[in-house]
Amino acid sequence: MNLDFFETGLCFYCHLAKNELREHQEFHGKTEEAWRDADSKIQDRIDNLIKQHPDAKEADIVESYAWDLHLHQSKYPEIHRNSLVISLYIFLEQQLNGLCETISESLGTKVVLRDMTGRGVERSLLFLKKVACFDFRELPQLAFIYGFNRLRNVLVHADGQLPDNVEDKVNKLVSAAQGLRGEPGGYVRLDPEFIDYSIQRLIEFFDGLDSQVQDFMQRTQQFAAVDAAEPRD
Repeated sequence: MNLDFFETGLCFYCHLAKNELREHQEFHGKTEEAWRDADSKIQDRIDNLIKQHPDAKEADIVESYAWDLHLHQSKYPEIHRNSLVISLYIFLEQQLNGLCETISESLGTKVVLRDMTGRGVERSLLFLKKVACFDFRELPQLAFIYGFNRLRNVLVHADGQLPDNVEDKVNKLVSAAQGLRGEPGGYVRLDPEFIDYSIQRLIEFFDGLDSQVQDFMQRTQQFAAVDAAEPRD
């Protein structure tokens, strides 16, 4: 049995995932700052034009920049935030798939991820529970993970329109999560704070996973030691 957890990367797998999430957060911050800077420059341009042309109607000057203001205040940030939620979920799915594959490699087991039922994050979590014996009671962040998945589905499959049922779990996420807005049956709106909030929840999730990975490695080492000590015929 291969127990070189350093060679397979298992011992630092979650640490690397958290670093990548922080890079996503830095990208998000710089992008949001770019929209704010662009909007500020347009506002300054409008103010200067109003000062230079006191006889002109202020509303006409503002109206001439209405589309530019809309792009930088609303459209571009909305595209960025919605896309980032989808990208973060893809990242999560890829990382969980990779974790399962790394565990299989570390154990040298014939049981692999594709042997599990389901797909995506749910299949990976089933593998971690059944094969690696992760204790999901120690992962309270799973509630957010499932809610994040539902939000991603709303953005991808419903163009951001929320279900009519107020009791739907994605509507409950919207009402509870920082930086989410929207009424049942309406369209969800993501404020920049939601991206930071989501990344922090994902980092906490990988913190919890890392604890489970450490427990898994310890159990596996102990089992290997006992197995090696048993007499052979």
